[in-house]
Amino acid sequence: MSQTQTLVIGLDFGTTFSGVAYCDSTRKSEGPGAVQVIQSWPGMGGMANTEKVPSRIAYGQPPKVEILWGNQIKPNTKAKVHALMKLKLDERLRKSKQLKMLLAFLRFDGLEGLDLNDSGDDEDDGPPDYPGKEPVEVVADYLTEVRKHVYTELSGVYNGGLFDSLNKELVVTVPAVWSEKAKDLTLKAVTKAQFNVNKISLVTEPEAAAIYTLMDMKEGPGQDQIQIGDCFVLCDAGGGTVDLISYRITQLRPTLRVEEAAIGSGDKCGATYVDKEFLSWLEKKLGTTAFKHIPPAKTRHGSALMNAFETAKMHFEGKPEEVQITLPKECGIEDDVEKGIEDRELTVTDTDLKEIFNPCVNRTLELIDGQIAAILSSGHRKPKLVLCVGGFGRNEYLNSKIVEYCNDRNIGTRRPQFPWSAVVRGAVCRGLEGPQAGLVAVRLSRKHWGTYASEAFNPKKHSQEDMYVDEFDGARYAKGQMTWLVAKGERFPESHPKKAFIEVCRQFKVGEDRVFGAVLVGCDEDSAPQRYAHKDAYNVCKVTADLNSVPEHKFMRCRSGLNSEEFLMCEIKLEATWAEDKVTWNFIFDGKTYGSTSVTYDT
Repeated sequence: MSQTQTLVIGLDFGTTFSGVAYCDSTRKSEGPGAVQVIQSWPGMGGMANTEKVPSRIAYGQPPKVEILWGNQIKPNTKAKVHALMKLKLDERLRKSKQLKMLLAFLRFDGLEGLDLNDSGDDEDDGPPDYPGKEPVEVVADYLTEVRKHVYTELSGVYNGGLFDSLNKELVVTVPAVWSEKAKDLTLKAVTKAQFNVNKISLVTEPEAAAIYTLMDMKEGPGQDQIQIGDCFVLCDAGGGTVDLISYRITQLRPTLRVEEAAIGSGDKCGATYVDKEFLSWLEKKLGTTAFKHIPPAKTRHGSALMNAFETAKMHFEGKPEEVQITLPKECGIEDDVEKGIEDRELTVTDTDLKEIFNPCVNRTLELIDGQIAAILSSGHRKPKLVLCVGGFGRNEYLNSKIVEYCNDRNIGTRRPQFPWSAVVRGAVCRGLEGPQAGLVAVRLSRKHWGTYASEAFNPKKHSQEDMYVDEFDGARYAKGQMTWLVAKGERFPESHPKKAFIEVCRQFKVGEDRVFGAVLVGCDEDSAPQRYAHKDAYNVCKVTADLNSVPEHKFMRCRSGLNSEEFLMCEIKLEATWAEDKVTWNFIFDGKTYGSTSVTYDT
């Protein structure tokens, strides 16, 4: 292989499991079938190979701080286990009682004191902060261990020093609903993990899954199922969340191109929430007193009890069946005919399993229904297919309910050959194709984007609490009045990137530091507020412009107002460009780029 060839590595850092795939550019013409997935992970013991590794890490006690990660962490691991690390990167996803419960379940803290029947309403009591480390550092430590293992494996594949000589590109997947700050933190964590690649890029998880699934269909026996103009819904049913996005096919050859047909949606109803429903069901079955006697270690993820349920969950198809699950002796129930317990063996029927599955299954169907309604309301034709990927997407019962729902509406369904690793395989496909041949030709804005500024105060229009008197000119203004630059649902064609300008007038005292910023504001609701102080408006990022390098004679000199002190005034434009699912910035003054621009997310 020539040194000019590139090795593309896909990284799917997931909420509960993570995966890595790879392919070199010499095999690009072979399509998605050439993509290989890392399947051997430390700590698996006698288990068969698996496409993913658990997303968790534990630190030993000083002075010897040993790191355990993935499958190395066992139910009897005494060190504090960090899980749900991914959700710590996005502030808006971490504030949830459901996530607090899930964290206790996954990190092995136990469920004592947590209400398993909690409705899951969001509160400001999400997973606790990591002591002594920022979330980015914990994620970076985990990804460092992943990188070291993966690079050892790849050095065996590309041996003889070939691996070190290859150009490498890393394509990292992120949720479609990830905030700009969360994307920035993800990149920082990946950089800290020292993958030492020539290029790092991001791709959204549903886009990656769609790339793999559609390429697999286009080049396989399903190629006659997709035509130009067809719409489809992609359902990524994972461990923590179920995420959906809808596309319309605009081109099949020479490269596949689609455009978003509806704004993506999702909810916390993935496979791990089925585990939560099982524990809630078990508490009702045994009675709260007996259930509370079970030690936390025996209801943790990876315990004998939960492993037995995991097996039942994985193979459940919705057909008449019974499974036996051995109860921990601490529950104090040896035999109870009414409860279906004999010699501590609890019989779980298919009716019981449906009761456990249905909250998550029904919510998934609601999300699919919402995507179909959004497609139709946008003037597109009814979707031709619902494509299902993800770990939870492998489950036959969930799949059967999706098929049943779609059959009633004359909509087809399909799962790719490897649904669990579809996202990471698609990341590699994206890297091989290159951004210029990107799958998505048109994206839809997932939020309103805007900024706030002061306006001349009008008592008929503005709130009195927003009024203030300017120190320079003595006039009355209303602060925090929104100007929305992009509307939710607005089209972003990749061929003609959306540009918007924030026009800013700033005043400085003579000799004062000439650095100032504008805040980019977002709103996820359908209707955007007019006041920045409204609860639906939130900060996306702060863009800072440094005018200190601009000669002072370029500014207007003014003298007015209450104290007649001379001040400088300037008018600038901050140019925002939306392309490839990200925002980039340029700072324009006096008709050309001046000074420097920086973006921060701690606003």
